[in-house]
This record gives sequence, structure tokens and C-alpha cells, in this order.
Amino acid sequence: MSSIALALLDELRPELVSLIQAAVESALQKGSGPQYPEKVTVSQACEITGYSKNSLYQMHCRGQVPGAQKVRGKLVFDTATLREWVNNGGI
Repeated sequence: MSSIALALLDELRPELVSLIQAAVESALQKGSGPQYPEKVTVSQACEITGYSKNSLYQMHCRGQVPGAQKVRGKLVFDTATLREWVNNGGI
């Protein structure tokens, strides 16, 4: 790298660091990914986990997915429990 490029990089570094920090703080405040309600459907649980509906149903039947319950005959998942499971390597 030329000395001119290095000098320019040194001059811009504080501003770049500040912009990156602001972007990270903004992303953390907004949360990552889409916002979901407290309870989610199987389709939404698939979006959160990356599993297909078939895989999620099979894992539920084996008792491998926490936070699942039947509500009015439909399988729903507690979003916070599901996210915690994903973040802790549950998949």
C-alpha cells in the first residue's frame, strides 16, 4: 500500500470506527431478524430454526423441541424458549 493510502486510512480510521459502532448499536436495538409474537405457528418456528415443517413435527413428537404446546388443536411454540434453544445449539 502506498504512503498516501496509508495516511488516508489513518485519517479516516476514527470516523470508520464510529460509523461501525453506530451501526452495531442500531442493529442490537432493533434486534436481529423479524419480530415474532410470544407464540408462533409451526411455519414461523421453521423460519426461526431453519428446520422444515416435517423435521420440526418429528422432533416435537420425540420431545426434542422445548416450548411446544397444543392450543385449540394446533401446535404452537413459545418464541423466547425456541430462540433460547436455537442460541444454545439446540439445532
